[in-house]
Amino acid sequence: MARLPDAQSTLAVVERIASAPTAPYHERQVIRAIESELRTLGIATNLDAYGQLHARTHRGNAAHAFALVAHTDHPAFDITSARGREGRARVLGGFYEQLFAREVRVTVHDDDGGDPFGAVLDDWTRAPDVDHNSLGNCRIRADRELRAGQFAVIDIPSLEARGDELRLRAADDLALCAVIVLAFAALKDDGRPHDVHAVFTRAEETGLYGARLVAEDALVPRECVVVSLEASRALATARPGAGVVVRPGDIYNTFSNDGEKFLRVGRERLAAAGIPTQRALLTGGTCESSAFVRMGWTTTAIALPNVNYHNMADDSDEFVPEIVRLSDLRGAVALLVEAAAAGAADEDESWWPDVRRVPEHIRTLMRGRQ
Repeated sequence: MARLPDAQSTLAVVERIASAPTAPYHERQVIRAIESELRTLGIATNLDAYGQLHARTHRGNAAHAFALVAHTDHPAFDITSARGREGRARVLGGFYEQLFAREVRVTVHDDDGGDPFGAVLDDWTRAPDVDHNSLGNCRIRADRELRAGQFAVIDIPSLEARGDELRLRAADDLALCAVIVLAFAALKDDGRPHDVHAVFTRAEETGLYGARLVAEDALVPRECVVVSLEASRALATARPGAGVVVRPGDIYNTFSNDGEKFLRVGRERLAAAGIPTQRALLTGGTCESSAFVRMGWTTTAIALPNVNYHNMADDSDEFVPEIVRLSDLRGAVALLVEAAAAGAADEDESWWPDVRRVPEHIRTLMRGRQ
């Protein structure tokens, strides 16, 4: 029967990964945190030519392999010029310009770590840069000397747990990076056959670049079912606390039924265990499965309903934490484990054998009543 991971252990993994600051092109600290978690599990990892982390867990013979894909960046700021304690910071990713009508507090980081320090953004200048999904840049004034090449993130806590609510600086997509790690931990203790790859991608927020490179260069086996994991905008049809969402498509693309069917088998197993799930078309944005499906890959996707997507709330003109539910996150882990086992066994939903072929007596009836 499907099982949820332990709540406290789950929260600990999320906290260790989500505490790392990140930005497009500045994902090194998150990747190191994920690498450390996988090393603790005894799972080997490697970096591709683009600095993206790959891992794999497998047991026995699997009819269908999976490739779980989550991105390690989140909208943030790239310091493009600096002189003393002042410089310019370019927005990277989907922050809206109305949030820069007032000063914005941030923390400044180096790729290799070190002590962060505070700074303030102001003097918003609109200067669209399509290649980096940037609407403009700001002046940055810092507590210490700045240098070009540093990055800055919104100055809010990386994680606050309030009951089932997880308030994160970057639920999108660090919470789902944690889901992959937790799924690998669960699969190591699962005796059923499975074959699951993982790719922790970079620069999703600026153009799905990491996922596109994986697809273009076939950096995972071509026969894999690609599963994108996201913290996607909560909708009326995808409610927080009602379970992980099986995502048949995003705002631009429809994904593959042949991939999703294994998630649907997983949903049946979770339902039998009393674990809620949802299925909904999520039109709040584009996910990494779009990078694969347009190139002919078999794809599907899951998502956690994300309140305050990209740190923006309808009733606030300030940056706020993203909010996902711990129960949804634990359900996502259980769903992936069951889907991986279903794919390995090439299983169909329980209702499919009954409708695979039209019964002969119905054929006869319809021939006789033309």
